[in-house]
Amino acid sequence: MSNGRREHGERSEAGGGPARAGGARRPVSGPGGAATGSAGGVRGFLRGVRDLTREVVAIARGQPVEPIEEDDEQASPAQSPPPEKASWKVNVLHAATERLRGAADEYIAAKLDEIEARVDAKLGEIEQRIDEKMLDLHRQLREARDRELRHRLRLLKITLLFTVLVAVLSLGYKLAIKYWAG
Repeated sequence: MSNGRREHGERSEAGGGPARAGGARRPVSGPGGAATGSAGGVRGFLRGVRDLTREVVAIARGQPVEPIEEDDEQASPAQSPPPEKASWKVNVLHAATERLRGAADEYIAAKLDEIEARVDAKLGEIEQRIDEKMLDLHRQLREARDRELRHRLRLLKITLLFTVLVAVLSLGYKLAIKYWAG
């Protein structure tokens, strides 16, 4: 220590471990490297969490739960659960997995129904637009057909008028030739 401050990597006087920020100290390790504490310490707790995680994953995949083999040094009768407790644990995990699957299935079904409703609404909207466009096209075609018919009737009237005029002129010419010729 220099000037009352701890340098990085120096050991604290009370804890025996490196100094930590905020005065927190690392737990002192007991024999075998395991942290001392209640009922197996942190390593025992972490081992239990790891085992539980493996069992949950196995059950979620639908695989049978295999018993976890431990080293001979670590295995002891006090640490291994009794068979009825293990089967109870498997049953609890299986029930939880089934509930989760059921909840997930219900959620997915609800979301699919919601999506289906949205798609149906969009399809209804599109169908309505198509119907409106079809009506508009029919109206435009009807108007174009009516204009075309009016135009053709007008041309027929003009053709008929010129035909009658030519016929009158031809009749007048014939009468004039007969009158003057004869």
